Amino acid sequence: MPIYEYRCHDCGGASSFYLRTSQSTPPSQCQHCDGENLRRIFSSFAYVKSEGDKMSQLDPKYYKMVDQALARAPKDTDPEHHLRKMVPFSQAKEQGDPYFKE
Repeated sequence: MPIYEYRCHDCGGASSFYLRTSQSTPPSQCQHCDGENLRRIFSSFAYVKSEGDKMSQLDPKYYKMVDQALARAPKDTDPEHHLRKMVPFSQAKEQGDPYFKE
């Protein structure tokens, strides 16, 4: 989609405009202050990678580093640690607010 961004040099506001082609007539007024001092700016864009591409670009040492970090971490940082301690509300020692009490 040809969406172009322009910045107003009077108020500093940036606006996006849909133009059919790059040769289309550019906007003449700022949407924020109605100033006429607009300059086209470079827009950011997204590049979506597949899961396969992401996995192939991981450092080969990544999994080893993760294993080492998990081995050094305290046992209560493992999310499974807290899940194993959970019980249904009907079997809880205390009734009432379901939030953790420390």
